[in-house]
Amino acid sequence: MSSIRKVLFAAGGTGGHVFPAIAVADAMKKICPDVEIAFVGAAHGNESNWVKNAGYRFILLDLDFIKGASLGRKIKNILALPGVARKAGHILDEEKPDLVIGAGGYVSGPLVAVAAWRKIQTAIMEQNAIPGLTNRILSRHVDKIFTSFEHTEKLPASKTIYYGNPVREKVLKDTSDKQAWNTACSGKEVSGNALHLLIFGGSQGAMKLNTDMPIALAALTDEERDQITVWHQAGKNKLEDTQKAYQEHQITANIVEFIDDMGAAYQWADLLVCRAGATSLAEIKASAKASILVPFPFAAHNHQEKNADAVVAIGAALKVLNDDVATKIPGIIKDLLSNPSKIEDMAKAALADAKPDAAANIAKNCLGISDVSASQENEK
Repeated sequence: MSSIRKVLFAAGGTGGHVFPAIAVADAMKKICPDVEIAFVGAAHGNESNWVKNAGYRFILLDLDFIKGASLGRKIKNILALPGVARKAGHILDEEKPDLVIGAGGYVSGPLVAVAAWRKIQTAIMEQNAIPGLTNRILSRHVDKIFTSFEHTEKLPASKTIYYGNPVREKVLKDTSDKQAWNTACSGKEVSGNALHLLIFGGSQGAMKLNTDMPIALAALTDEERDQITVWHQAGKNKLEDTQKAYQEHQITANIVEFIDDMGAAYQWADLLVCRAGATSLAEIKASAKASILVPFPFAAHNHQEKNADAVVAIGAALKVLNDDVATKIPGIIKDLLSNPSKIEDMAKAALADAKPDAAANIAKNCLGISDVSASQENEK
């Protein structure tokens, strides 16, 4: 029986923060159905919908932070800190959690910091190979740190545990009918040997992929394009521009704003072209998929390139820099079409490095019902 009766997750901004937290929350409920779980988030992203759709209560922490790097905005952010801390304190007073877990995003910092100051049990989840500033600061004060990469930089080793990045159970399940998805996503019947190419830029989309992947595909011969069927997630408010880009280059593709069932999408795909966010990488590895990774060049501390390098190093992916999408990806696709065994080898390497039990291990550790945290093979 766990002594943890109520858990607050603080996660926001992108699916890369929210989805791993939901995965851990689901694992906690599976292990201890009576544990009460709620999520704290801001109003700036889609986190409230994701959390509510997962069946959890969403608590709004109305942040005064203003995103941006200008001196004026930094000063406003600093001046807003006392007010944000008071709001976080009010939530803790009302909810009285036994444990607060920060999974990233603006909201994570103030709630976890105030909880740690009040001596409430705290933990953070760091998804990337290089932690952001908020988690580096919080790492000095929280009780536990769970990492997605074995060699995460700049974190205190004594409280850091490597389990991998949690993946939602529905992503791990094979619920798709490949032929049904094949027909639906291509808009036409294609040969059974067609390469299923899934393109996405994370929950927010990626304009570079939206504009340059049609150019890259147009550089292939007609015969090569006939061997590929394309499914492209454009991202919020980017659908129309992406459709125009494909039409301009006369490329047939199934283009959608957002894919709700990523588990089915992964099962459908043979090869992915995507950003190198840590959550996407965890899902790719768990789904045993080969990938061409295009790191977002403006990510803090260039952490997406570090993420990509770690996956390339195990032979599970190829890396293409942002400015090289249109020029280098055609050659890569040509090579993979001629050598399909390379795709199979990358997929096998991805699965070999997957951590499908990450959510369960973090949940058990946090609930204190297992000695999983003492495993030497998981600790740094």
